[in-house]
Order: sequence, then C-alpha cells, then structure tokens
Amino acid sequence: MSGVRFSVVIPTRERAETLRFTLRTCLEQPFDDYEIVVSDNCSSPATKAVVEEFASPKIRYVRTSEPVAMSTNWEFAVSHARGEYVILLGDDDGLLPHGLVEIDRLARLHQANVIRWTAAFYTWPGIALPGQGDFLRVSLGSAVSFRESDEVIRAVASFRESYTELPMLYNSAVHCDLLDELRKRTGRVFPHPIPDVYSGFAIAHVAGRFLSTTVPMTVAGLSRASNGIAVLFNRGESEIDREFFALNAKAGLHSEPSVPDLPVFPHVPVADSFVGAKRLLFPNAEVSLDRRALAKVCVSGARVLESDWPLALATIRQSLADSPELQQWFDSELAGTPYHTPPPPQLRPAQLGFDGTSLNLDAAAFGVKDIVGAVRVCGQLLDYCARPVEYSTLDADLQLAAAKITTLTSGCDERDRANLPLHLNPNELLLKEVRLLKCICDERAEIIHRLDQHRQELTERIQELTERNRAERRWSCKRPLRAFKRAFTAITRLVRRGSDRP
Repeated sequence: MSGVRFSVVIPTRERAETLRFTLRTCLEQPFDDYEIVVSDNCSSPATKAVVEEFASPKIRYVRTSEPVAMSTNWEFAVSHARGEYVILLGDDDGLLPHGLVEIDRLARLHQANVIRWTAAFYTWPGIALPGQGDFLRVSLGSAVSFRESDEVIRAVASFRESYTELPMLYNSAVHCDLLDELRKRTGRVFPHPIPDVYSGFAIAHVAGRFLSTTVPMTVAGLSRASNGIAVLFNRGESEIDREFFALNAKAGLHSEPSVPDLPVFPHVPVADSFVGAKRLLFPNAEVSLDRRALAKVCVSGARVLESDWPLALATIRQSLADSPELQQWFDSELAGTPYHTPPPPQLRPAQLGFDGTSLNLDAAAFGVKDIVGAVRVCGQLLDYCARPVEYSTLDADLQLAAAKITTLTSGCDERDRANLPLHLNPNELLLKEVRLLKCICDERAEIIHRLDQHRQELTERIQELTERNRAERRWSCKRPLRAFKRAFTAITRLVRRGSDRP
C-alpha cells in the first residue's frame, strides 16, 4: 500500500540556486497527503544545504554516489517514490497552488490512472538564449476529456500534434502501477537518453487511454543551466552539453540509428523517443515515422555551423543506411542542399497578449524574477484556489477566455493591474473586432429571418391569389354558357307560344 497520495519527484544536478524556489512552490500547497523527493545527482554540498534550509518533514533527500546520466538519475529518483501517483518536476519548474488539489479531484472523479495537463511555461532571466528570458505563457483553457493513446501517439509521431500532448512525467500524474508495468517490460522506466519525451510515448502506450486537461497544474521553467537549451540550441558550447553526452555514453544510452543525431527541435527528440519506445514497447504497432519528412526537416532546420554542414548532411544520409531506396532519394533530392544560417531560437512570440488559448506575458513587467513569482502570477490570473475549476468537455472558446481576461484584475495587485493593459490591449482590439463581427452576423441573421418570414407570407399570398384566379377562370367560362342558356330558354318559350296560336 502506498504511503502517500502523491510523490513530487525532483531530480537535480548543480542547480541549488533554482531548486530553492522550486521547493518553495511545492511546499505552498493547500493539500497535505504528499511527499517531495529530491534526487541529487552527486552535486556539490550546496544542493543538500538548500534542502536542509527548509527543514520540512515532507522532503526526502536522496543522492547518487557519482554523476550519472539524466535518465539514470530520473530512474533513481522515481524508484524512491512512495506515492500512489508520481509527478516529476524539473529543478527550475514550479507547482501551482491549486495543482495537487485539482489533480486529486480529477483522479477521483474520473478514476483515471494518468492525468495529463497543459503546463504553463516560464523562461528565467539569464536564460542562455538572448532575448528569450522573462517570458510567461499561461493556458486559459478548462477542457477535460479522455484521449485514446494510439491516436495521440500517431499524431505526435507524424508531427501533427505537439509532444506536450503526450502524458510525460513532466506534465502528468501517473499511477505507480503503470510505472511498475514499464519496469516489468523493459527493466526501467527510462531506458532512453531523452527521458521526458520517451516517458510520454511509454506511459501513453501502457495506459491505453488517459485523462487530459488544458488547465495548468505546473509551470515548466527554462533557466540558465537548462539541459534542453544546452543540447538543442547551444550544442558544443557549454560543459552542460558535453557532460550530458558523456554520461549518456557511459550509461550505454545512445540515439536511435535511424534518427539523425542533430540539434533539430522538436523533431529529432520526438522522432528518437518514438523510435525507441516503438522498438522496446510496441514493435508490431501499425504506426511508423515518416523518415523522408524527418530528413527534410533536419536539412532545413539543423542548428549547425557552416563548417559542420557537410558532416550534418552525412549524418542524415547515414540515418537512412538501412534503406538503399531512401538513401538514393536523399542523394537525388537533398544531398546538394546549400548551407543556410539558422534563425535565432524563438521561445517567446513577437506579439504578446492573448492568442486564443493562452495569455503570453512579459514576466518582468509583473515583477517576476524566479519560478516563485511565475507561480504567483499564474495563481492570481487563474484564481483556482478560491474555487474549484469548472471543467468543460470542449476546449475553452474565445468567449470563455475573454470572460477570464475581464476578471484578471480582481486577482492582481495595483502594480499588476497597471501592467495588464500592456499585454491585453492588442487583444482588446481583437475581442472588439470579434464582437463587431458577431453583431454583423447577428444583424445578417435577423435580416435572413425577416426575409424568410416575408417569403413565407408571399408564398401564402401567391397561393391565395392562385386559388382565386382559378375560381375566376371557372366563372369566366361558365358565364357565356349561362347567358346562352338563358337566351335559348327564352327563344324556346317564344317559339312554343307562337306554335300555340291558331
């Protein structure tokens, strides 16, 4: 029997400066039946010191004896979880204040063994991508529904849906029985060098179906020391990147041979994770990767230097080595592609404000400096601690989102209310335009309705006139006959009178 309802597991390595804020968000929960497992990947003493600062009985600290691959640390971390459901947070992520309460409610209400959500997204100041820090995106959706795993796996593998639609441990609460099932099948929960995306395919497969909601429960953060930024956008430029690949190689965790090992986000991580999950868990499933589409994306989107371009093309060609037909196609279609400078990474949109589903904010304008501030702003905007979430069976439409925006100021202090117009003005114009179009549509609908009524009246009038016309025609034909009949009768009488005379 599990000891607690939830285990919030936090694998970490040398990020004491962000871990401190992550732990604060985890401890500020109006829910008691949970534990926090901090899995220290052989960091310096600063990490343990941060944990000891809190002196919380909810936190359990475990540590590896030597630096290990990220997937190995995740495995080590999850193996210490005692909860019925397991949630994994990065050491620069945050848990929203309503998170555990709402996840528990959804699990009980729907008897779901996997609950997946749309995480909010925050880029810390100082992120290793110029101009991409201080950004906060918050989903305003309220949809909840079960999704069939096969459909989601197929959609993500073909790049028709984002990999975040998968029930990864990063954005889901997963019942411990499913994690045990993965261990039985492959020996590990994370037998792949990309543990987050792989876990999405793996958990979806063993679950068969899962509950999915657009209500955020966590905030996914990217900070200065992010592995994803180092590996996918700044490859070869930092010790984080070099250590990531070195520890994976030491652990025997390698990319799939049929997927080019190139920094192409998100296609390469998604493809690599899918191929690995299919090989290990569902090799006979009728779903496969479009390798030609992947090769084209790698040629157009690889973030490499011009001096490395020939090697990049050779890497893509080598990934097709098991298919002479595909290699021949590559040689004729893509092998001669000239180098082009990749555009700078764009994590925050050029236009902030409401985009139809999420609110995109300049976090610094709201005084946000860390994940605790990001969680605070999300909590004020959503205001789900004061009242339970009113879930819907469909994605939140513009009207619902507009209603949410109009109530935002009630959850913000004076400074935040002053900043809201900076982000909402463009969307107020959008909403005004939508309202205007709606009025025009309503007016046209009323005109059509009136025309229909008028047409019906005209139809009835025409039918009436037609019947009258028919009656008049019958009368016009009978009138001369009657006149003739009267004349004939009169003449007959006269003749008879004349014949009666002597």
